[in-house]
Amino acid sequence: MKNLKNLRPALLITCLILTFCNKLAAQVKPTAGYDKNYHFLHSDNLVADKNFYLLTVIDQSPKIKQLIADDASLKQFFAARLSILKAHVADTCTKPLSLVGGFKYSKEDSVQIAQILTSLYNAHRSDFDLLINNHLRPSGYYQRFAGMSNADLLLHAWGQYIYGVNYIIDQFGLGKKMRFPRIDSASYVVSSRYYRTVLKDMFGLLDEQSDGMKLFYQPSLAVALHLMDANDRDEPARFEPMEQKDNKKAISKIKLTQWSKYPYAAIVIPGNGPELFTTPISPDNKIHCDLAAMRYLKGMAPFIITSGGYCYPFRGPYCEAIEMKKYLITKFGIPEDAIIIDPHARHTTTNIRNADRLMIRYGIPTNKPDLFVTSKSQHDYAMSDTFDARNLHDLGYVPYSGKKSISNHDVVFYPVYESLHMDPLDPLDP
Repeated sequence: MKNLKNLRPALLITCLILTFCNKLAAQVKPTAGYDKNYHFLHSDNLVADKNFYLLTVIDQSPKIKQLIADDASLKQFFAARLSILKAHVADTCTKPLSLVGGFKYSKEDSVQIAQILTSLYNAHRSDFDLLINNHLRPSGYYQRFAGMSNADLLLHAWGQYIYGVNYIIDQFGLGKKMRFPRIDSASYVVSSRYYRTVLKDMFGLLDEQSDGMKLFYQPSLAVALHLMDANDRDEPARFEPMEQKDNKKAISKIKLTQWSKYPYAAIVIPGNGPELFTTPISPDNKIHCDLAAMRYLKGMAPFIITSGGYCYPFRGPYCEAIEMKKYLITKFGIPEDAIIIDPHARHTTTNIRNADRLMIRYGIPTNKPDLFVTSKSQHDYAMSDTFDARNLHDLGYVPYSGKKSISNHDVVFYPVYESLHMDPLDPLDP
């Protein structure tokens, strides 16, 4: 159980259920986790890939896909969900709960499916091990499970799918106020006549698309993705692939950088969204950028990471990372190849987590310290025990090590590889 001790309560419940169901699974010696040479698989939906990479991999693994499609018990589960989907095209259900509630997974569903997956794994271990060792482990998306057996990792990855789908349906289908309702809520009042009509019409479209559904999880997945699309919540896919677009020049420079010339590997600037729709960059973000530019121009680090997505005001038109990049280039003449954008982070915790991800994946040395540069008020918050506790609560781990303050605006830290792990309870920035 030591691998589970820091998981958030909701995810912990599922992991405990899955671990209990896995008592009969054969133990396979775990291999390494993240591999810098791994190349991601992609479907035609990047939002799905980032939230549910397990399913993207299964869909491109013909043997596993066929095993799942042929299992009699999973066929029954699929048929039940598909019948609900088709029934909603013509039935009298109009309320959100009656329309989408049946596509969530209960604890009983979790246990039943975990038992079936355990049996499939034990009967076809070599095929599943190839999927896990060649994709799930090296991707880094399941990095916090790297020390587990393949059997356990598979079920924990499935548990993340369960909570991810349930979270999306709760937030964008049922209108529940989830972790950060001020910026992450549904765009519409879900009980309104308009939105109820949208939901009803959604099932007409899903019915036409259902001929392409063959696997037991696809009806619930389709409902969740359509709910995000109905609310225009495509944030995970925006600016991707960054390696070929906004961050391409910086990645080329990383390969040529003489790191010994700099005391720090990168300067990370957290976002602070404007309160006004007419303001591209907030007063505090200007302060963040001014401070970071001073340090860059002094030669303290070769790169600046601007971190922040479309957060404030709710459904506002400005991306914090992009506006900070523009500000740095225009006001200070910072070269574009010295700026790395993270246009997805939505909170201070994920500012650091996402910066870690980019540094690890882009090849910036992780044994060299980094600077988190921000306003005095945010500096004090980042240095507090409260901030550590919030990271543990929201992420299940602390996305930094060696944290220390060296001024009123500078926090030194080192990245941690756990930051690569996808978050099933943050669908807009998993």
